[in-house]
Amino acid sequence: MTTRRIPLLVATATIVVTSLVASSCSSVSDDAARVGGRSLSADELDELIVSYEKSTNDPETTIAGPRGADVAREILTTWVSTSLILELIAAADGEVTAEALAESEAMLNEQAGFADADQKVRELFILDTAANATLARLLAPSTSELAAAYEQGPAVSGVVCVRAILSATKESIDVAAFRVASGESFADVAAELSIDPSGADGGVLGGPEGNQCIEFASVVETVADEFVAALENTPVGQVSTAFEIPDVGWAILLQRDFDEVGDDVAALTGSQLAASATLDAVRTAKVWVDAEYGRWDPGTSTVIALG
Repeated sequence: MTTRRIPLLVATATIVVTSLVASSCSSVSDDAARVGGRSLSADELDELIVSYEKSTNDPETTIAGPRGADVAREILTTWVSTSLILELIAAADGEVTAEALAESEAMLNEQAGFADADQKVRELFILDTAANATLARLLAPSTSELAAAYEQGPAVSGVVCVRAILSATKESIDVAAFRVASGESFADVAAELSIDPSGADGGVLGGPEGNQCIEFASVVETVADEFVAALENTPVGQVSTAFEIPDVGWAILLQRDFDEVGDDVAALTGSQLAASATLDAVRTAKVWVDAEYGRWDPGTSTVIALG
């Protein structure tokens, strides 16, 4: 991907960051919100609300509309969280680059309707996405540290990167296991035999935003105990023995090699650390919101209505 695809945003990357998350050097008499040395004026908030309304073409989301106050709080929540993340990035001697903005725009443009949204609201969410990705990259451990943790298993690394094959019967999963043991590609066998939708992607059990890995904690919370046990008992690079998931079927899984998923492990681990750092910042940050719009609630990390 080249940054030439989005000349307006990339050519003015610094302007985007400084205009959406403005310095408190300007007058604060009409501020809608302030976080540390950053402020958003009421006029700037109104412009974002108008931009949001243009994007949704919904008269209820106008400033005076029935949902105007809700939209204002949603926008302020995004602005505050983005500002807190930018503070963390600055503290780590990092910056949101033009390349990060370009990557975020390209990713968001894949979501239905985003490419046609009004420019101001697009810039806000592009900056938010780019800031999150930048903080995740800054906080991710080194490749050697990630690889060492990954080799010790998901309980240590905190991530699960597997391919799986699901069959209806013990006989059919034995056929799949035999073919894999005989040298056939696990991905090819999964594509041919797995009855799980992931078979179309070679059995990859991936996470959000195209990541090839999933948080181990979420797997423990959502899948059968038999699957978790197989994860914990199968070394990296190996295929599990066949196991039954009651009322679902029979399965085998492959713990993928780190060399195959290292970038995804880094992105997911960085995101986990960034989320934790952001949560800590939310709890301690000095956030001010004009009472006309509500108040900042650290417990929910959102701007909520008064009362």
